[in-house]
Amino acid sequence: MFGKDKDEDRFVTEKASSDKNIRTYILTDKVTGNQYLASWISTGGGLTPLLDENGNISKSDKYPE
Repeated sequence: MFGKDKDEDRFVTEKASSDKNIRTYILTDKVTGNQYLASWISTGGGLTPLLDENGNISKSDKYPE
């Protein structure tokens, strides 16, 4: 974190959609496998965890490696 050299990005970013001033991405944490929905509108943005049908945080099958 502090004082460490950045080896590689911790998150994988997938573009989910884009429409004029709204951009939506799915971020996957390579360390934990947790997935998040990130959205940006011209004046701000937000980030929330993706949840499965039981309300648990969605995990990627691909990560962690």
